[in-house]
Amino acid sequence: MYDARSVTQDFLDRQGEATISGDLEGTLAFCDLPCTLESLEGRTVARTEAEMRAICQAFIDSLRSRQLTHMMRRALEADFKDGQTIWATYETRYIRAGKLLTDDPYVSFIILKRVAERWKISMLQLTASGDSPANATLRQWTPDAD
Repeated sequence: MYDARSVTQDFLDRQGEATISGDLEGTLAFCDLPCTLESLEGRTVARTEAEMRAICQAFIDSLRSRQLTHMMRRALEADFKDGQTIWATYETRYIRAGKLLTDDPYVSFIILKRVAERWKISMLQLTASGDSPANATLRQWTPDAD
Protein backbone atom coordinates (compact mmCIF):
# COMPACT_ATOMS: atom_id res chain seq x y z
CA MET A 1 0.00 0.00 0.00
CA TYR A 2 1.23 3.48 -0.85
CA ASP A 3 1.39 6.32 1.62
CA ALA A 4 -0.73 9.43 1.04
CA ARG A 5 2.26 11.69 0.38
CA SER A 6 3.60 9.39 -2.38
CA VAL A 7 0.16 9.17 -4.01
CA THR A 8 -0.15 12.96 -3.85
CA GLN A 9 3.32 13.54 -5.31
CA ASP A 10 2.62 11.12 -8.16
CA PHE A 11 -0.68 12.89 -8.82
CA LEU A 12 0.98 16.34 -8.80
CA ASP A 13 3.73 15.17 -11.17
CA ARG A 14 1.36 13.58 -13.68
CA GLN A 15 -1.28 16.31 -13.54
CA GLY A 16 1.38 19.02 -13.74
CA GLU A 17 3.01 17.43 -16.78
CA ALA A 18 -0.32 17.22 -18.61
CA THR A 19 -1.07 20.85 -17.81
CA ILE A 20 2.33 22.38 -18.61
CA SER A 21 2.46 20.44 -21.90
CA GLY A 22 -0.91 21.93 -22.91
CA ASP A 23 -2.80 18.62 -22.85
CA LEU A 24 -6.31 19.85 -22.10
CA GLU A 25 -7.94 16.41 -22.18
CA GLY A 26 -5.22 15.00 -19.95
CA THR A 27 -5.62 17.89 -17.51
CA LEU A 28 -9.40 17.46 -17.41
CA ALA A 29 -9.00 13.77 -16.60
CA PHE A 30 -7.54 14.81 -13.22
CA CYS A 31 -10.56 16.97 -12.27
CA ASP A 32 -13.67 15.78 -10.44
CA LEU A 33 -17.06 17.48 -10.74
CA PRO A 34 -18.10 19.50 -8.97
CA CYS A 35 -14.66 20.98 -8.34
CA THR A 36 -14.21 23.83 -5.87
CA LEU A 37 -11.32 26.21 -6.57
CA GLU A 38 -10.34 29.01 -4.20
CA SER A 39 -7.68 31.67 -4.11
CA LEU A 40 -7.15 34.66 -1.87
CA GLU A 41 -9.52 36.56 -4.16
CA GLY A 42 -12.53 34.27 -3.89
CA ARG A 43 -14.10 30.94 -4.75
CA THR A 44 -15.58 29.30 -7.81
CA VAL A 45 -17.22 25.92 -8.26
CA ALA A 46 -17.01 24.20 -11.65
CA ARG A 47 -20.17 22.13 -11.88
CA THR A 48 -20.07 21.11 -15.53
CA GLU A 49 -17.42 19.69 -17.82
CA ALA A 50 -17.73 22.83 -19.97
CA GLU A 51 -16.92 25.07 -16.98
CA MET A 52 -13.99 22.90 -15.92
CA ARG A 53 -12.73 22.75 -19.51
CA ALA A 54 -12.80 26.55 -19.78
CA ILE A 55 -10.94 26.98 -16.47
CA CYS A 56 -8.29 24.40 -17.41
CA GLN A 57 -7.81 25.98 -20.85
CA ALA A 58 -7.48 29.44 -19.28
CA PHE A 59 -4.80 28.11 -16.90
CA ILE A 60 -2.90 26.43 -19.75
CA ASP A 61 -3.11 29.68 -21.73
CA SER A 62 -1.86 31.64 -18.71
CA LEU A 63 1.16 29.35 -18.36
CA ARG A 64 1.93 29.66 -22.08
CA SER A 65 1.56 33.44 -22.14
CA ARG A 66 4.22 33.63 -19.42
CA GLN A 67 6.41 31.17 -21.37
CA LEU A 68 6.63 28.84 -18.38
CA THR A 69 8.15 25.47 -19.17
CA HIS A 70 7.82 23.57 -15.88
CA MET A 71 5.79 23.55 -12.69
CA MET A 72 7.77 22.16 -9.78
CA ARG A 73 5.32 20.94 -7.18
CA ARG A 74 6.30 19.23 -3.95
CA ALA A 75 3.90 17.44 -1.64
CA LEU A 76 4.48 18.72 1.89
CA GLU A 77 1.93 16.84 3.99
CA ALA A 78 -0.76 14.32 3.07
CA ASP A 79 -3.19 12.09 4.94
CA PHE A 80 -5.77 9.54 3.91
CA LYS A 81 -9.11 10.65 5.36
CA ASP A 82 -10.64 7.40 4.15
CA GLY A 83 -9.77 4.88 1.43
CA GLN A 84 -11.03 7.22 -1.28
CA THR A 85 -9.96 10.66 0.00
CA ILE A 86 -6.62 12.39 0.57
CA TRP A 87 -6.12 15.82 2.14
CA ALA A 88 -2.73 17.30 1.24
CA THR A 89 -0.63 20.44 1.07
CA TYR A 90 1.97 21.18 -1.57
CA GLU A 91 4.10 24.02 -2.87
CA THR A 92 4.47 25.24 -6.44
CA ARG A 93 7.36 26.98 -8.18
CA TYR A 94 7.58 27.90 -11.85
CA ILE A 95 10.46 27.51 -14.29
CA ARG A 96 10.99 29.38 -17.55
CA ALA A 97 13.56 28.02 -20.02
CA GLY A 98 15.45 26.10 -17.36
CA LYS A 99 15.61 28.99 -14.87
CA LEU A 100 13.76 28.88 -11.57
CA LEU A 101 11.74 32.04 -11.24
CA THR A 102 12.55 34.08 -8.16
CA ASP A 103 8.93 34.38 -7.03
CA ASP A 104 8.32 32.73 -3.69
CA PRO A 105 6.61 29.34 -3.94
CA TYR A 106 2.98 29.29 -3.01
CA VAL A 107 1.34 26.65 -0.87
CA SER A 108 -1.93 24.93 -1.73
CA PHE A 109 -4.34 22.64 0.06
CA ILE A 110 -5.94 19.96 -2.09
CA ILE A 111 -8.55 17.27 -1.58
CA LEU A 112 -8.14 14.30 -3.88
CA LYS A 113 -10.97 11.81 -4.38
CA ARG A 114 -10.57 8.40 -5.95
CA VAL A 115 -13.14 8.21 -8.72
CA ALA A 116 -13.34 5.23 -11.09
CA GLU A 117 -9.86 4.01 -10.08
CA ARG A 118 -8.27 7.45 -10.62
CA TRP A 119 -7.34 10.24 -8.21
CA LYS A 120 -9.01 13.55 -9.06
CA ILE A 121 -9.04 17.09 -7.69
CA SER A 122 -12.23 17.66 -5.72
CA MET A 123 -11.20 20.88 -3.98
CA LEU A 124 -8.20 23.17 -4.27
CA GLN A 125 -7.26 26.19 -2.16
CA LEU A 126 -4.37 28.30 -3.42
CA THR A 127 -2.40 30.86 -1.44
CA ALA A 128 -1.09 32.30 -4.69
CA SER A 129 -1.52 36.03 -4.89
CA GLY A 130 -1.04 38.82 -7.34
CA ASP A 131 -0.50 37.83 -10.93
CA SER A 132 0.54 34.19 -10.54
CA PRO A 133 -0.86 32.02 -13.36
CA ALA A 134 -3.22 30.19 -10.98
CA ASN A 135 -4.52 33.35 -9.33
CA ALA A 136 -4.90 35.18 -12.65
CA THR A 137 -6.93 32.26 -14.03
CA LEU A 138 -9.23 32.00 -11.02
CA ARG A 139 -9.74 35.77 -11.00
CA GLN A 140 -11.61 35.35 -14.31
CA TRP A 141 -13.92 32.72 -12.82
CA THR A 142 -14.56 34.06 -9.34
CA PRO A 143 -17.89 35.91 -9.20
CA ASP A 144 -16.70 38.42 -6.57
CA ALA A 145 -13.30 39.13 -8.10
CA ASP A 146 -14.23 42.49 -9.64
